[in-house]
Amino acid sequence: MEKDTFSEVLKEELAHVRIQTHAQAFWEAYALRRYLPPRSKRESKRLKDGTVVSGRPFLLRRLYFLEKKLSGQGPAFRRQGKGLLIDGNGLPAEPPLHILLKNAAARRCYLRGTFLARGSVASPHKSHHLEMAFANRCDAMWIKTLLEKEELKAGITDRRSAWVVYLKDSDEISKFLTILGAFRSVLEYENIRAKKNLKSSVQRLVNMDRANVSRAVEAALRQIEDIVLIDSERGLSSLSPALRELAVLRLENPDMTMEELGQALNPPASKSAVNHRFRRIAEIASRLRAEMSHGDTGKNQLP
Repeated sequence: MEKDTFSEVLKEELAHVRIQTHAQAFWEAYALRRYLPPRSKRESKRLKDGTVVSGRPFLLRRLYFLEKKLSGQGPAFRRQGKGLLIDGNGLPAEPPLHILLKNAAARRCYLRGTFLARGSVASPHKSHHLEMAFANRCDAMWIKTLLEKEELKAGITDRRSAWVVYLKDSDEISKFLTILGAFRSVLEYENIRAKKNLKSSVQRLVNMDRANVSRAVEAALRQIEDIVLIDSERGLSSLSPALRELAVLRLENPDMTMEELGQALNPPASKSAVNHRFRRIAEIASRLRAEMSHGDTGKNQLP
């Protein structure tokens, strides 16, 4: 999906979704007829925000295909399904819209036509945002109601001269595209989303690793500073054998991890034991600093 935007490719796919019944053709065609922006330049400019240009070739082809499917029944065909009237040319007349609240198949065809006419979706590479923009609040509220019937939590806002119904949750956007029948686009959307999530996870791990390395380096520097202080003021011989062994090992191996230091001791010690010994060394260094601040640096052996 490099040549065209994700939204354009999605709509091309939706414009080629197979229609199984005349009722499906009816509801999608009705939504397209109802929501396609006006053709006049003045009106199109006023409704431009978030809408599809009425002259989009694939939209006009889709509408022609749907209306041809409807009119194919001939002049005698006047009803489709339960009271779904069409006019003398076989085109959708004003239907009882309450059917959409109960009939999921009809509702989804209607939503597909609506999205083709009024919808757009951001590239999943950038953000998770899908919207449909309408000229009035009544239409926006109606579409929000239909989305809620599909258990989708849509928001609604006014933006300049348009009322916008939107989805911002990636799971809900994926579900909505599936409902519309855009299965290839759903796979692409999920693929991009998975790659983004993986990249974010890797970056978090890298950041965590950097933070851990930084903390380990800072800890090693503090340990070496404490050991050097003890050595200069009292001598490492003033330490107990266990602490002296670890102090010498740290001075000789400033880049060793706590686990590696523990394994290098004789006998080997756990990371917890190494931490405990370094805490004792830090306490001794802290007492020495306190004594130095009071001018007392006696050479007594430390515990």
